[in-house]
Amino acid sequence: MERFDCLVLGAGIAGITAARKMVAAGFSVCLLDKGRGLGGRFATRRIDGQSFDHGAQFFTARGKLFSAEVQNWVEAGIARPWFGKPGHERFCGVGGMNRLAKELSVGLDVRRDQKVEWVGFADGVWSVRSNQGALEGNRLLLTNPAPQAIDLLETSEVDCCVDFLNTLSVIEYEKCISLMLLLGSELGLSESGIIQSEAAEPIATITETSVKGITDLPGIVIQSGPEFAEENFGASPDTVFKRLTDALPISGNLDVEGMSVQKWRFAKRKDHALECFFNEDESNFIWHSGDGYNAPRIEGAFLSGERVAESIISSLSVNCIPTTQEPGKR
Repeated sequence: MERFDCLVLGAGIAGITAARKMVAAGFSVCLLDKGRGLGGRFATRRIDGQSFDHGAQFFTARGKLFSAEVQNWVEAGIARPWFGKPGHERFCGVGGMNRLAKELSVGLDVRRDQKVEWVGFADGVWSVRSNQGALEGNRLLLTNPAPQAIDLLETSEVDCCVDFLNTLSVIEYEKCISLMLLLGSELGLSESGIIQSEAAEPIATITETSVKGITDLPGIVIQSGPEFAEENFGASPDTVFKRLTDALPISGNLDVEGMSVQKWRFAKRKDHALECFFNEDESNFIWHSGDGYNAPRIEGAFLSGERVAESIISSLSVNCIPTTQEPGKR
């Protein structure tokens, strides 16, 4: 069985950031993601060949560390300022938000379509079993939403410390529904290509994809507020379409040529009193990180990934020697 220094469940920004840092330190890392893509909320979908960002529409950079990282992305041509005044820019991925995740994961061992069904800890080693097989790791990092992490640990009957589980239970999320529409004509709703509603209900944001620069043809992404999502999470795509398009600030009918709906069960974490960047049970060699901690933003996920990687590297450095050998040939 292949064994790694660390197994990372979830290839979103926190997982990718942590993996990059651990690999740079000389440790072997494998990321497992249940999706066919990667990037978490850096999510892009295609409708008739046109790209639609249906997760995070943009991201901000407030602190020095993340601002420097974003500048690297801009210089590499994978991100750009989209709108906002100097010093308060909103950034987006060039060609779609998902491209950022793809570029950042280059060189990492990322395994997709991995639905993890069970994890176990024995004799200081973690075992992870998915629909694709089993792997072992000296350390385990969970970056999936906290409720999913709790379900996995409880289903697997893992004996984690009480404080670790209690911290996970504090983190809760709001829902969101994204409606993507390929249109036959431009709407011209705003100069920047985005409208953000202060009320956030039933619509939180409207993004015009051609103005944003990720589609050649007209299109919009309508993202709901949490109350609308809670009430309509089980509704059909046609019902979601009617209720959200009825709330658009336009007159007349839309010229719709293609449609897709994405329902986010864990869209944005609710306010809580936690001040940590990640959660750890180092006696059992398990960590949890993501944007559920310090800040519910892309920057929060990045900083969580950075900090948790430092903790895991410190743990590995005390207990084992870094390896650059191929997994399974140590």
